[in-house]
Amino acid sequence: MTAAAGRIELANTVTRDFPALSVLVNNAGIQMQKAPWLGEQPWADYETEIVTNFTAPVHLTTLLLQQLRSRKDAAIVNVTSGLAFVPMARMPTYCATKAAMHSFTLSLRHQLRDSSVSVVELVPPAVNTDLGGKGLHDFGEPVDAYADNAMAGLAAGKLEIGYNLSEAMRTADRAGVEAISAKMNPIA
Repeated sequence: MTAAAGRIELANTVTRDFPALSVLVNNAGIQMQKAPWLGEQPWADYETEIVTNFTAPVHLTTLLLQQLRSRKDAAIVNVTSGLAFVPMARMPTYCATKAAMHSFTLSLRHQLRDSSVSVVELVPPAVNTDLGGKGLHDFGEPVDAYADNAMAGLAAGKLEIGYNLSEAMRTADRAGVEAISAKMNPIA
């Protein structure tokens, strides 16, 4: 939801019609594979990517946080990306917004540590979906396998859940980050 008014309307509807809401899943993602410094896209496209991937989930979280805090057992689940940990040069805005969501998740988890709200981060790798465009992620992990892993992690109470490459990215030391980055961002 890129329009603030739409997010406010959604939050008002949820708090009015679904007072038992106890889970918020922020799963927003637009992925453009362009470089802003090359002038390949108008600024409005980058702004839409930033608002969709970062601003909107943060705003929706703030709008629904009081309702979630009123529940005995609640959760906020933020979906980021392995690219939050090791960026891919051809999609800098996407990577930056997912890194921002990772940082926001860590801070929110710390702030809510003594509350009834757990803050979870799902860190998917490339998954065989149409994110970024049809056919761009056909090489990705099968959706069912990724979803099964995510659900198992949630059931086990994990606070950060990666899978295959994204788990390696999430847990890599500096040398590991450099090695993964070199494979993902070859110099032509």
